[in-house]
Amino acid sequence: MRVRTISEIDFVELKVGIEELLGQMLGRSEVQLLTPNSFRFVSKCKASLPVKTKKLITFADGNSSYQSIAMKTLLKLIGYLLIGACIGLVIVGPVIALTEGESITTVYSKIASKLSLEDVAGIAWMVISVLIAFILHIILHEGGHLVAGLLTGYRFVSFRFLNFTLINQDGHLRWRNFELAGTGGQCLMAPPDKPLEEIDTRWYNAGGVLANILIALISLVLIWAFDLPFWLDALLINMIIIGILVALTNGIPMKVGGVANDGRNLLQLEKDIPGKQGFCNILDINARSQQGETYSEMPERLFALPKPIDWTNSMHVGCVMIAATRMIALHQWEDAYQLLTEALNHKDDYIKLYQLEVENMMTQTCILTGRDDEARRHYTQEVEKYVVMHSSTQSDKQLTSMAVALALNNDRPKAESMLQKLEADRDKFVHQGDVAMCLDLMHHLLTTRQSK
Repeated sequence: MRVRTISEIDFVELKVGIEELLGQMLGRSEVQLLTPNSFRFVSKCKASLPVKTKKLITFADGNSSYQSIAMKTLLKLIGYLLIGACIGLVIVGPVIALTEGESITTVYSKIASKLSLEDVAGIAWMVISVLIAFILHIILHEGGHLVAGLLTGYRFVSFRFLNFTLINQDGHLRWRNFELAGTGGQCLMAPPDKPLEEIDTRWYNAGGVLANILIALISLVLIWAFDLPFWLDALLINMIIIGILVALTNGIPMKVGGVANDGRNLLQLEKDIPGKQGFCNILDINARSQQGETYSEMPERLFALPKPIDWTNSMHVGCVMIAATRMIALHQWEDAYQLLTEALNHKDDYIKLYQLEVENMMTQTCILTGRDDEARRHYTQEVEKYVVMHSSTQSDKQLTSMAVALALNNDRPKAESMLQKLEADRDKFVHQGDVAMCLDLMHHLLTTRQSK
C-alpha cells in the first residue's frame, strides 16, 4: 500500500496535471510554469482556505452550545477563489504568449482545446467540497453535543441546522422552523434532575469537539486504506482539514469575539458555580417553554441572577436576559426596565448579538411603560433589521413589531393584523411559552391604547 501525499490526492489525481497540460498544449516539453515547489504552495493555500472563515466559533449563552458559522463569508470566499482563478487565467495567457512567441488567441484556443469538461468539474468539486465538509462538520459537532449529553443524563429537547429544527414535543418528534442570529446549528437539551454538584457539564461541552476529531480520523483512515475516486478523496481531505480546524477553534480554551468557546466553558463552568447554575437553569427554561409552560408557571428559582453579575461572562448575561423576559411576562415592567438599563450600561462588555437582543427587549419595555420617546431611541435601524430578520421564527420579535406599529407609528390596523397572524401561526413556533407571553402582551397593548 502506497501512502499518498495531500498534494497528490488533491492535484495529481486530476486527469491531466496543470504543468503537463500546459506543456502539451504548447507543444513544448520545457514549459514548466508549476514546479514541485509550486505544487506544495498550492496545497498549502488550499489547506489554509478554511482558516479565512474566522467567524467560525462555538459559544454557549446558557441556552445551548451554538455553532456559529459565517456561511455568507464562506460563500464569498469561494466566489473570490473562482474570480481569482479567472484572473489568473487572464494573466497567464499573455505571459505565455510573450515567452513562447504565440498570439494570445492561439494560447487560449489551445487551453480551450486541452482543458476537458472533466478537468473543470474536478476543480469545481474541490471548491464545492469545502462547503459540503463545512456543513457536515456543523451537523456532526452538534450531534456530538447531543450524544455526549444523552450519555451523561441530559434529555433531548431540540436539534437545529440552519432553520430546520427537530423538536421533542409531548414525547413526539416534530419539525419546526427556527432561526438564531449568527448561528448555523444548535443542540438544546434539558439538564439531569440532580443536585448541581452532580451535574456534569464537561462531557456535554466536549462532545462537539470529540465528534469533529473522530470524523477527521475516520476520513484519514479511509484515505490511507482505500484507493478512492477523486471526488471522494477531495471531500475526505476537506473533512480532515475542517475537522481539525473546528476542533482547535472550539477545543482550545479561549474567547472568540468575546464569547467563551466549548473548551473554555468546559473548564470555566466547573469553577464558576453561578455560571454553571445559570447554564442549567436556562437549559431547563428552554425545555419547559418548548412544552408550552409559561414563565409564570415556571419555578422562580430558575430565574435567579448570578451574584455578582460578571458582564463579560456570556452565561451571566444570558441569565440577565431570561430574568428580564420573565419580568416582562409577569407585567413587572418597571423591574425589567431597571434591569435592562443596567445591562445597557455594560453593553460594551458583551457581544453584539446580546446588545441587539437587550435593545429589542428595552423597546418592548419602554412601550409597555409608556416611554414611547425612549423606545424610539432604542429601536434603531440596526435593531429594526434584527427584529425583521427573525420575526418569522421568534414570536417576541413579532411582539416588538406590533408594539412599534401601534405605539410609535399609530398604525392600529397593522397591529391588529399582526396579532391575528400570530394567533393563526402559533403552532408553528418552537417555544410555545414565548408565544403565550407575546399574545398576552399584544392583547394588553391593544386594550390599554384604545384611546390613542
